[in-house]
Amino acid sequence: MRSANSRHKIVIVTPVFNDWAAFGLLLKQLGQQPALANYEMRVLAVDDGSPEQPDVAKLAQLKGTIKDFRVVQLACNLGHQRAIAVGLVEVAKLKDLDAVVVMDADGEDRIEDVGRLIGAWSEDPDRIVFARRERRSESFAFKIFYAFYKLAFLVLTGEHISFGNFAILPRRVVQALIYNPAIWNNLAVSITRSRFRYTTLTTDRGPRLAQKSRMNFIDLFLHGVSAMSVYIDVVLARVLVAACALAVIVLVLLAVVIAIKFGTTLAIPGWASYLTASLTLLFVQAILLAGFALFQLLNLRSLKLFVPALDAATFVVGGNVDRQP
Repeated sequence: MRSANSRHKIVIVTPVFNDWAAFGLLLKQLGQQPALANYEMRVLAVDDGSPEQPDVAKLAQLKGTIKDFRVVQLACNLGHQRAIAVGLVEVAKLKDLDAVVVMDADGEDRIEDVGRLIGAWSEDPDRIVFARRERRSESFAFKIFYAFYKLAFLVLTGEHISFGNFAILPRRVVQALIYNPAIWNNLAVSITRSRFRYTTLTTDRGPRLAQKSRMNFIDLFLHGVSAMSVYIDVVLARVLVAACALAVIVLVLLAVVIAIKFGTTLAIPGWASYLTASLTLLFVQAILLAGFALFQLLNLRSLKLFVPALDAATFVVGGNVDRQP
């Protein structure tokens, strides 16, 4: 049981790909935050295969009140979500830990909101707290794409998603999540599907600390697809049901066409043959789609899954977190 005078021990996990200037500013500002001085803070940067190597000694001079920081080096670029998963696996090895804050290193996850997240989590230490952006400053085109993505996500999965990875996770949640294969693709969606208790804290998007965003449309598209992949079995099941429903509707329409053709005088020369051919083609496509969804769904049940807790260490080539007794 925690003593009255002990401080919460928090580790911040942030993936970095070449944004070392931004990470240095992040580390410096974290170390200057009065709201964080009441906690024992550490920072773990996951170097996601950056061609530009960090000056660790120089960064160490910027940490201020941060107890320490580590850089975990990955063998190759895995992408934002997978770098986070590796970071969670590494911090889960720490014995002396209360919670983990996941955030980006570019400043768009505001540094002042870290203290707010920890404060909200302290009120209920078994609950996850997500930062949910109330105002967004992206371009009109991005907002249109994001709205379409949220609609597609809702239609295909039946779930809403309104937040990203900026969150604080209790230690026990981290220890469970690292055995969940889904975090290899998307952390936030994996948590919502895992049915952990969580709440949201309204925040705004902060300005980038350095450089410009390297995110492009393809990256955003792949990020959206990765989020949907967490619900791939649900998506396939919905596609299967929709394809079967379409096949039934087509059969009913075919029956109506045949009934009109041979049972009434409403027939127009050639229309029945055209509709029958079109509906037959649509029926075949629906059956093929249903068969594809069914076999993909069955195939998922026999695949060997990637478990981060067991397999992520394959990609770590240096800078491991210290294992404390």
